[in-house]
Formats: sequence, C-alpha cells, structure tokens
Amino acid sequence: MKIISLILIVITFSTIAKAQPSWKADESHTKQSLNLFNSTSVFSLPTTETQSKGDIYFGIYHKFVLPVSNGVDDLFGIDGSVVMRIALGYTPIENLFLNFGRSNRDGNYDLQAKYKLLDVDNSIAPMNFAVNAGIAYNTKLNPEPIDKSRLFQYFFSFIGNAMIDKKIGVGIVPTYLINSNCNCAEVQNSFTIGAYLQYYFNEHWSAFVEANPTISGWRYKFDTYTIGTEYEIGGHFFKIILSNNTGLNSVHIHSGAGDSFDSGDLHLGFVISRVL
Repeated sequence: MKIISLILIVITFSTIAKAQPSWKADESHTKQSLNLFNSTSVFSLPTTETQSKGDIYFGIYHKFVLPVSNGVDDLFGIDGSVVMRIALGYTPIENLFLNFGRSNRDGNYDLQAKYKLLDVDNSIAPMNFAVNAGIAYNTKLNPEPIDKSRLFQYFFSFIGNAMIDKKIGVGIVPTYLINSNCNCAEVQNSFTIGAYLQYYFNEHWSAFVEANPTISGWRYKFDTYTIGTEYEIGGHFFKIILSNNTGLNSVHIHSGAGDSFDSGDLHLGFVISRVL
C-alpha cells in the first residue's frame, strides 16, 4: 500500500498546476471563495472547503468493527458492533469552519478549526490552501493513564487542493499528531502525509481513494487507507466506504490502523451529512 500512497502524492504535486474548478454543492448560494470539492472532507481527510458564512453542518458516521471478509454469516460486518461519530460544524465567518465531534471509541471528543488561507483562481492553476488544527480528549481510555494530561491529543494539518478538468480532485494533507498513543510510557508523536483523489462522474456522483501513510513517529500496526463513493444533492451527502481503520476521529486516523489493507479485512462504513 506504500505504492498507492506514493502514487497519490505524486499525482497531487504533478497536477496541481493544471487544476480547474469543480461543481458547487448549491449553485443558488453564492460563495466568496473558490470551491473545488463539494464537501468539507473526502471521508477521513479534510478538504480546504469551509462552507459559507452562517452554514451549519451535521454528520453521522458509522464504521462496522467486523470485517466484510466475514461474509454473509455476519452480513459483511453489519451484524457486529459499530464505531460511531456525531459531528456538528459551523462557519461563523467566511473561510473559517469550526467542527465538534464525538466518537464512542475511547469516548473521544474533538474540536477542530479550519481556515482557508489562499485561493488561486485562474485558467492555468486554480487551487486553494488551508490549515486545520484540533484538540481531542479521551474520556473512556482503558487503561487510563496516571498522568491525566495524557488524555489530551493535539493535531495540526496543512491542506492543499486542486481540480483537474472539473472531474478529478486531488489533495495532500501533511499532519502532525501529538501524543499518538495515550498509554505509552513516554509521549509519542506522529507525522503523516495524507493524500486523496476524487473522481466526479457528474455533479452528484463521485468515487474517491484516501491514503494516509505515517512518515515518522508512532504508528499502530498499519497505515490507513480508504476507498468509497459519494452522492451529493442539495446539501445532503451520502458516502459509503471500505477502510482498514475502524476509527473515525482524526486522532484515530493519524495514529494508524489495526488491519492491513492488503489482507482484505476491510470495514464497511458510511456517513450521512447535511449542510443547513
């Protein structure tokens, strides 16, 4: 899967200067900034999108713990337990997106702030860049560390997006995660370089792939990979995915996965979200 990661990163850098703008989620709602992707995230990794001032985001995320390789006896994992996340976002000012989420895995709460820094909107190289920073707090760690400050995790990301011929969105998301494993004797940090590619068949349907390899620092067994499809209409987003990582909050994605993507032990997941 390292090959997939390298391919995505190479595509991102080599095509960013040839980008073209994409569709907008709501053509009747004029936005001041350049919008390349429809959604604020592909699935696990954020895009540069921040929505319009005053917009409210609500999302419900699921991943099934049993792998799809268990087959029909476990209804491809649906019969098993679920990792769930609920997220609520708000755009108080143009280009600033605040997002608060809670996952039942480790009782993890996360608060994130994303700010779009720069748009390059011209016929040669339309692209945009953003930063994303967040803090997470774990309320149900087992075992719980003696030092309660270790219950907190912090992450910082830089995001670069571009669009090719209004159909192929590419992105790169280098991220630094502080306190990757709350139960390690010493504080561990991780540096990942996420990348994604999303192909838009039309203004509603698309397919995507994400890769998030750990470049340095702590990682739990394997890098995180996700493939999926998205359907968007009128501010509603429906995404169905397969991933080797059962986590949903950012700290779970950047700290690694428990299963190998190559093994076929993938987990079914979905998100239903709405922009108000």
